[in-house]
Amino acid sequence: HLQMEVNTKLNRALGFEVVPKEGISEVSRLRRISPQALASLTSHVLYQNRGRFYVQPLIVGLKERTGLPYLCGMDSIGAQSLSTSFACSGAASTSLYGTAEALWKPGLEAEDLVEACGKAFQSALERDCLSGYGALVYLITRDGIVEYDLASRND
Repeated sequence: HLQMEVNTKLNRALGFEVVPKEGISEVSRLRRISPQALASLTSHVLYQNRGRFYVQPLIVGLKERTGLPYLCGMDSIGAQSLSTSFACSGAASTSLYGTAEALWKPGLEAEDLVEACGKAFQSALERDCLSGYGALVYLITRDGIVEYDLASRND
Protein backbone atom coordinates (compact mmCIF):
# COMPACT_ATOMS: atom_id res chain seq x y z
CA HIS A 1 0.00 0.00 0.00
CA LEU A 2 1.02 3.54 -0.57
CA GLN A 3 0.04 6.28 1.78
CA MET A 4 -1.27 9.40 0.15
CA GLU A 5 -1.94 12.62 1.96
CA VAL A 6 -4.51 14.98 0.53
CA ASN A 7 -2.64 17.95 -0.87
CA THR A 8 -5.02 20.78 -1.70
CA LYS A 9 -2.66 22.64 -4.06
CA LEU A 10 -1.80 19.49 -6.02
CA ASN A 11 -5.46 18.51 -6.28
CA ARG A 12 -6.31 21.94 -7.63
CA ALA A 13 -3.45 21.72 -10.14
CA LEU A 14 -4.78 18.37 -11.33
CA GLY A 15 -8.32 19.66 -11.65
CA PHE A 16 -9.92 18.08 -8.58
CA GLU A 17 -12.31 20.11 -6.48
CA VAL A 18 -11.39 19.81 -2.82
CA VAL A 19 -14.04 20.54 -0.23
CA PRO A 20 -12.63 20.27 3.30
CA LYS A 21 -14.91 18.57 5.81
CA GLU A 22 -15.16 19.98 9.28
CA GLY A 23 -14.18 17.76 12.17
CA ILE A 24 -11.75 15.63 10.19
CA SER A 25 -8.39 15.47 11.87
CA GLU A 26 -5.12 15.49 9.91
CA VAL A 27 -4.51 11.79 10.63
CA SER A 28 -7.92 10.67 9.39
CA ARG A 29 -7.26 12.28 5.99
CA LEU A 30 -4.48 9.78 5.26
CA ARG A 31 -5.61 7.06 2.88
CA ARG A 32 -4.11 3.78 1.78
CA ILE A 33 -4.27 3.01 -1.92
CA SER A 34 -3.07 0.01 -3.90
CA PRO A 35 -0.51 0.52 -6.69
CA GLN A 36 -3.12 -0.64 -9.22
CA ALA A 37 -5.61 1.98 -8.02
CA LEU A 38 -2.91 4.68 -8.03
CA ALA A 39 -1.96 3.71 -11.59
CA SER A 40 -5.59 3.95 -12.71
CA LEU A 41 -6.01 7.32 -11.01
CA THR A 42 -2.76 8.66 -12.49
CA SER A 43 -3.68 7.38 -15.94
CA HIS A 44 -7.11 9.01 -15.73
CA VAL A 45 -5.70 12.36 -14.57
CA LEU A 46 -3.06 12.38 -17.32
CA TYR A 47 -5.60 11.55 -20.01
CA GLN A 48 -8.05 14.18 -18.81
CA ASN A 49 -5.23 16.75 -18.88
CA ARG A 50 -3.47 15.51 -22.02
CA GLY A 51 -0.86 17.92 -23.26
CA ARG A 52 -0.65 19.69 -19.91
CA PHE A 53 1.89 17.48 -18.12
CA TYR A 54 5.11 16.29 -19.78
CA VAL A 55 5.90 13.34 -17.52
CA GLN A 56 6.48 9.61 -17.80
CA PRO A 57 5.45 8.28 -14.38
CA LEU A 58 6.37 4.89 -13.00
CA ILE A 59 3.97 3.38 -10.48
CA VAL A 60 5.56 0.57 -8.50
CA GLY A 61 4.61 -1.31 -5.38
CA LEU A 62 3.66 -4.70 -4.00
CA LYS A 63 0.29 -6.26 -4.77
CA GLU A 64 -1.69 -6.58 -1.56
CA ARG A 65 -2.86 -10.18 -1.87
CA THR A 66 0.15 -11.83 -3.50
CA GLY A 67 3.04 -9.61 -2.43
CA LEU A 68 4.33 -9.73 -6.01
CA PRO A 69 5.78 -6.59 -7.60
CA TYR A 70 3.50 -4.29 -9.57
CA LEU A 71 5.30 -2.29 -12.28
CA CYS A 72 3.46 0.19 -14.46
CA GLY A 73 5.00 2.76 -16.77
CA MET A 74 2.99 5.48 -18.51
CA ASP A 75 3.42 8.01 -21.24
CA SER A 76 2.37 11.64 -20.93
CA ILE A 77 -1.28 10.92 -21.79
CA GLY A 78 -1.64 8.03 -19.33
CA ALA A 79 -1.28 4.99 -21.60
CA GLN A 80 -0.19 2.16 -19.29
CA SER A 81 2.54 -0.38 -19.91
CA LEU A 82 2.55 -3.21 -17.36
CA SER A 83 5.61 -5.39 -16.80
CA THR A 84 6.56 -8.41 -14.73
CA SER A 85 10.31 -7.80 -15.03
CA PHE A 86 11.38 -4.13 -15.09
CA ALA A 87 10.19 -0.72 -16.21
CA CYS A 88 12.16 2.28 -17.48
CA SER A 89 11.23 5.91 -17.86
CA GLY A 90 12.79 9.30 -18.38
CA ALA A 91 15.48 10.92 -20.50
CA ALA A 92 17.76 7.86 -20.59
CA SER A 93 15.05 5.21 -20.86
CA THR A 94 16.24 3.94 -24.26
CA SER A 95 19.72 3.35 -22.81
CA LEU A 96 18.25 1.81 -19.67
CA TYR A 97 16.20 -0.80 -21.55
CA GLY A 98 19.20 -2.43 -23.23
CA THR A 99 21.29 -2.67 -20.08
CA ALA A 100 18.35 -3.73 -17.94
CA GLU A 101 17.48 -6.54 -20.36
CA ALA A 102 21.07 -7.78 -20.21
CA LEU A 103 21.38 -7.66 -16.39
CA TRP A 104 17.91 -8.59 -15.11
CA LYS A 105 17.09 -12.25 -14.43
CA PRO A 106 14.02 -13.72 -12.72
CA GLY A 107 14.47 -14.46 -9.03
CA LEU A 108 17.35 -12.04 -8.29
CA GLU A 109 18.13 -11.59 -4.61
CA ALA A 110 17.70 -8.10 -3.17
CA GLU A 111 21.41 -7.19 -3.21
CA ASP A 112 21.87 -8.55 -6.74
CA LEU A 113 18.83 -6.60 -7.92
CA VAL A 114 20.17 -3.34 -6.46
CA GLU A 115 23.56 -4.03 -8.07
CA ALA A 116 21.94 -4.71 -11.46
CA CYS A 117 19.92 -1.48 -11.17
CA GLY A 118 23.05 0.45 -10.23
CA LYS A 119 24.96 -0.88 -13.23
CA ALA A 120 22.05 -0.13 -15.57
CA PHE A 121 21.75 3.43 -14.23
CA GLN A 122 25.49 4.09 -14.45
CA SER A 123 25.60 2.78 -18.00
CA ALA A 124 22.63 4.90 -19.07
CA LEU A 125 23.95 8.02 -17.32
CA GLU A 126 27.26 7.66 -19.16
CA ARG A 127 25.40 7.71 -22.50
CA ASP A 128 22.95 10.55 -21.84
CA CYS A 129 24.22 13.96 -20.74
CA LEU A 130 20.69 15.20 -19.94
CA SER A 131 20.10 12.59 -17.25
CA GLY A 132 21.98 14.21 -14.41
CA TYR A 133 24.73 13.05 -12.09
CA GLY A 134 23.31 10.18 -10.12
CA ALA A 135 20.28 8.10 -9.30
CA LEU A 136 18.23 6.90 -6.37
CA VAL A 137 17.32 3.21 -6.23
CA TYR A 138 14.44 2.20 -3.99
CA LEU A 139 14.20 -1.43 -2.91
CA ILE A 140 10.59 -2.18 -1.97
CA THR A 141 9.95 -5.25 0.20
CA ARG A 142 7.20 -6.33 2.57
CA ASP A 143 9.40 -5.04 5.39
CA GLY A 144 9.67 -1.53 3.99
CA ILE A 145 11.53 0.64 1.53
CA VAL A 146 15.31 1.05 1.42
CA GLU A 147 16.88 3.93 -0.51
CA TYR A 148 20.27 3.65 -2.21
CA ASP A 149 21.98 6.80 -3.47
CA LEU A 150 24.14 6.12 -6.52
CA ALA A 151 26.63 8.87 -7.22
CA SER A 152 28.25 9.17 -10.63
CA ARG A 153 30.86 11.34 -12.24
CA ASN A 154 30.35 15.10 -12.38
CA ASP A 155 32.31 16.13 -15.45
